[in-house]
Amino acid sequence: MKHSREAKKYAQAVFAVADKSGELADTIRRLDILLDIYASSKEFRLFLKSRRVSHSEKLKILQKVFMDILSDLELDLLYHLFEDGNIHLLAAVCKRLGFLAELANKTLKVCVSTAEKMNSEELSDVVKNIEQTLGKKVDADALVDPKILGGVKFRIGNTIVDGSIATRLRKLENSLYQG
Repeated sequence: MKHSREAKKYAQAVFAVADKSGELADTIRRLDILLDIYASSKEFRLFLKSRRVSHSEKLKILQKVFMDILSDLELDLLYHLFEDGNIHLLAAVCKRLGFLAELANKTLKVCVSTAEKMNSEELSDVVKNIEQTLGKKVDADALVDPKILGGVKFRIGNTIVDGSIATRLRKLENSLYQG
């Protein structure tokens, strides 16, 4: 729980600075690059967590290695994570920052999947209903997926709302097997 609170504090601070400077999308993109390296390289994680190399030396090395990738804001985040002994929170901070950016975004990206292609009027009606329900502007992508047989399937961020006939049939099949 404490780690979660700490990650939120760092993410909120980075969000506030990046949003105010108009660099939020770029900051998230750069931190994603850093996070990919962090996740894929055991040696990089060990370097960041090592106690044999001082925080200032690590920061100097990171500045040289990432001079064309990271901005001062991301380097400041790393500095504070080192200083506070919280470098292990890097992934949680990046994830929380992405979540904060999504919340602040005025427009939600929604993927609408149907068995057949919707005409523009049908898509417009669906978008209006989603906007009224969520209270946000929606940017919808219409996809055709014949496997769903009928109905509609929505993907909003990481959330999937599945009202497809294929899913309903699967649920009915499972309940018949169990009951």
